[in-house]
Amino acid sequence: MATEGTVTLRDIAEAAGVSIGTVSLALNEGKGIALATRQHILEVARTLGYEQRLPRRSVKVPKTVGILIERLPIAPTSDPFNKTVLLGLEAAARREGYRIALEFVHPDDGLNMDHWTPEVTAGMIILGGGDLDRNLVQAVVESHLPVVMVDHYIPGIGLPAVVPDNFAGAYTMTQYLLEKGHRRIGFVRGPSKYWTLSERLAGYMLAMQQEGLGPDQELIPPRISSGEEKGYGETLRLLDLPEPPTAIFAVSDKTAVGVYRAIHKRGLSIPGDISIVGFDDIEITRVLSPALTTVQIPAEMMGQVAFDRLLKLKDTPEESATLPIKWSLPTKLIVRDSVRNQHTD
Repeated sequence: MATEGTVTLRDIAEAAGVSIGTVSLALNEGKGIALATRQHILEVARTLGYEQRLPRRSVKVPKTVGILIERLPIAPTSDPFNKTVLLGLEAAARREGYRIALEFVHPDDGLNMDHWTPEVTAGMIILGGGDLDRNLVQAVVESHLPVVMVDHYIPGIGLPAVVPDNFAGAYTMTQYLLEKGHRRIGFVRGPSKYWTLSERLAGYMLAMQQEGLGPDQELIPPRISSGEEKGYGETLRLLDLPEPPTAIFAVSDKTAVGVYRAIHKRGLSIPGDISIVGFDDIEITRVLSPALTTVQIPAEMMGQVAFDRLLKLKDTPEESATLPIKWSLPTKLIVRDSVRNQHTD
């Protein structure tokens, strides 16, 4: 080992297992080096007796992760799905000694990234889609912070994403209804701005096509209801068809609530007159009467995986230059009491 006063950059590089250039960047606080790597090199330099040549001010490791989420009519802690994802994020952050900070975004407000800087922010997580459009996401990309998307991705923008397997979940649910003897299956869609909801529609359509039953556009009414009324108007339109569906697939459990209301409004029973299924497996599915058959999403795990992936990008920034990965977590069919077996008629 080199003695005090004769320590060179090469000595530090060999002891730290990095290049001389990386050592130079670390000692001079240059850009393009992970904070964890910088800290490691500084510690090695001090151990070798390079202490007096190091900058007196220490390198502060950011311990805050920013969470960007679209501004919804209700608080994210009141939204059943986002609340669960945030629980997973918060648990993972606490485990690693980080805190999370939420910022609510609306496209009319734009996005100011000035306060999300590498000096104070370890990285960014974009939760959900809709109003978090291409321009907003691109602004985050240009901040040069590590970024991971959750329950959302935008084709053409190279960001890692953690999403549920919406397509497979919807395909499996539609197959389940077909196996129960349903052939007229309506689908109540969601807003087209949510890419993940469009995947659910695609899964339904493929299962119907493979059965030689679609697509039948009259079974997929245009979106006419929103907010607390979502699913209500579309269901009434399906019920008014000359040949109404025997089952309705709601794009989300919150949409299924409106479907239930419309069916009860018409004096019909579930599943006696018509079967209903949903997607997400939020708490209300178990208290609806009858309990809703749905697709379960591992929302809390999505938050945990997203945070773990973000830390990986932070510690190894060279990974961000490789092909971004889309982690698709498996969904699960949850059978309850809202589907009738047509084969027993």
